[in-house]
Amino acid sequence: MKQISIGELKQQPMASVLNKIASKENFYFAYNNKIVPADSLVSVSGYRGTLFSLLEKLLGENYEFKEVPGYVVLRYAPRKLFITAEVGKDQGKQTVVKGYVNNVADQKEVAQASVYEKNLLISTLTDDNGYFELKLKNYTGSIVLTVSKENYRDTSVYVLPVVIVNEKRANSSKNYKYYPDGGPDAGVEHSRFARFFINSKQLVQGLNLGNFFASSPYQVSLTPGLSTQGMYNSQVIDHFSLNILGGYTAGINGVEMAGIFNINRKDMRFLQAAGVFNFVGGSVKGIQMAGVYNSVLNDVFGLQAAGFANRANHFTGGMQMAGLANIDKQVAGFQVAGLMNIYGIGKGIAFAGFTNVARDSSGTQIAGFMNKGGNVSGLQLSAFMNTAQKVKGVQFGLINIADSSDYPIGIINLIKNGEKSIGITTDESAFAHVDLRSGGRVLYGLLGIGYKPGAEKIKYALDLGFGAHIVNHKKFFLNAEYVAALITDIDKTSYQTSSFKLLPGYKFNKHWGLFAGPSINLTSTDTGNDVKINGWVLGRSVTDNHINTSFTGITGGVQYAW
Repeated sequence: MKQISIGELKQQPMASVLNKIASKENFYFAYNNKIVPADSLVSVSGYRGTLFSLLEKLLGENYEFKEVPGYVVLRYAPRKLFITAEVGKDQGKQTVVKGYVNNVADQKEVAQASVYEKNLLISTLTDDNGYFELKLKNYTGSIVLTVSKENYRDTSVYVLPVVIVNEKRANSSKNYKYYPDGGPDAGVEHSRFARFFINSKQLVQGLNLGNFFASSPYQVSLTPGLSTQGMYNSQVIDHFSLNILGGYTAGINGVEMAGIFNINRKDMRFLQAAGVFNFVGGSVKGIQMAGVYNSVLNDVFGLQAAGFANRANHFTGGMQMAGLANIDKQVAGFQVAGLMNIYGIGKGIAFAGFTNVARDSSGTQIAGFMNKGGNVSGLQLSAFMNTAQKVKGVQFGLINIADSSDYPIGIINLIKNGEKSIGITTDESAFAHVDLRSGGRVLYGLLGIGYKPGAEKIKYALDLGFGAHIVNHKKFFLNAEYVAALITDIDKTSYQTSSFKLLPGYKFNKHWGLFAGPSINLTSTDTGNDVKINGWVLGRSVTDNHINTSFTGITGGVQYAW
């Protein structure tokens, strides 16, 4: 009934008008876009009066409006209910409230309507005849029954037993909280996996009662529905929850444990543990542990650990650990998985035994086999392969693939905007080499083979190395390389030569060029091998049956680049 005033508005979307009112009066409107015509155009020729009257003018009489702290909830409710109830005693002297729920318009019975007492945290559903019963243990005060059902206006009625009303009841009101909708398809009720463990009556109860939740010190469940809070369990946020097999609650603000599973409609805070799985429809802040699977539809901050997999919308900080996989839309923390991490946008460290897959990453990806990313700003490190689109950082792996990556460290680097070349070279030992150089604008890898013609027995070579483009001018270039060559007769004898080379060159055109430059080499051979060293010998030593020889040489050749 707050007095408000707005100026003239012409043909503006309903949502825009509601946002202006909410912003001016410092609260929020909560509604379902599929039910409230938020995109329809409305006009207001200046208004001064109550908020209720304006909403009724904009939406019509088929909507009801609920006021909760910080929100005005708009709800489509064209139908009306009425409830008849009486209080009596059953054979066990237990207080029983029973009655009927009917439609005001045609007097017909209303089935599957939720009847509940908010302060006692008890509820039930009407049967096909609109009949209900609620049993109250050791209670003699006044009772406020509320009936809720989709498309009907909420209706409440006082039921007074033939006793003096207990005045203390006014001080025992439960603490209720309102959660705005996460969207038409959000919540555990829209998950096939979660619905498998929730019976149909509880799902109807959740639809009828909506997003108003009470709090309670504790609850104990055997299975969903068989709880100390009965059917009302899905509307209660507990401080301690013990689920012998499994439980379905509104949320946890404390500790929850289950032998098999926990399902929460909204948020979990502090600690949750289950033998098999946890499923949370809101956010998690704290520690969540499951023997098999954790699933959170919104944000996670803290520690999430599962024997099989963790799944979240936004992992906003902390650590995720899973025996198989972590799956998130956004990550800002540390992920550890035995097999893989899959996420959309990542800021942090993803560590997997097999692979990391991301759309965008501004952190570190470490995998035993492969990293796959879109735009990467950080480090990709794998034993086999890294793939990405645009990389602002370092790729380290046997094979690196990217549209753009200036600093790939690998043997084969397939960089779209980088440089690849085939070089035919010879050196001071008269070996002829054919080498593939591939990489980005700064770093590149080298893979090649060599052959030494003539009568010498040891005449084959395998070249592996890394290099850097120090100067890459239109006509001139200067490269620095480190190359390890395994030289062998492919039978019994082999030795290794490590070389650091400085190779200036000249480009005839876009593709062809010549290069030649000095090298410093170190060769290690067995004492029994008769290996001839060509070049200027700088020093020689014998250690552990090995002869180590350092010498200088020269390398030159021609290359074709693309």
